[in-house]
Amino acid sequence: MKIRPIEKRDRQQWDRLWQGYLDFYEATLSQDRTDLTWERFFDSTHVFKAFVAEIDDGIVGIAHAMLRQSTWESVGDMYLEDLFVAPSVRAQGVGRALIEHVKQEAVAVGASSLYWQTREGNATARRLYDSITPKNDFIQYSMKL
Repeated sequence: MKIRPIEKRDRQQWDRLWQGYLDFYEATLSQDRTDLTWERFFDSTHVFKAFVAEIDDGIVGIAHAMLRQSTWESVGDMYLEDLFVAPSVRAQGVGRALIEHVKQEAVAVGASSLYWQTREGNATARRLYDSITPKNDFIQYSMKL
């Protein structure tokens, strides 16, 4: 398995995994929004970083992260916004490898922490996350605008 930055040639395989991620969260995005997300990965003025997990030239996982500025830190925190692994390769270390890669990226840019979230009922992902780091005592609130 190889973890690497996303490349423009990955679009078709990324689309398949991105759709799987959206389906998992029962979300629908317009093609325009998907295209905008894709283009942001290659815009040096944008905060997104995107990585893929590759096995035998096939992309089996994606991770999207961004550096979030902070009033408490000089650099900020790395937020792992999206993480998805193809069902056919789950429980084989792909998710862990993607998180580790994003962690290394966060360290390289001087981030003070790496954080992410998932739904409370996502037991499969939470087993992985709990094995990496204990959950903290913060409760997140979110308001759609």
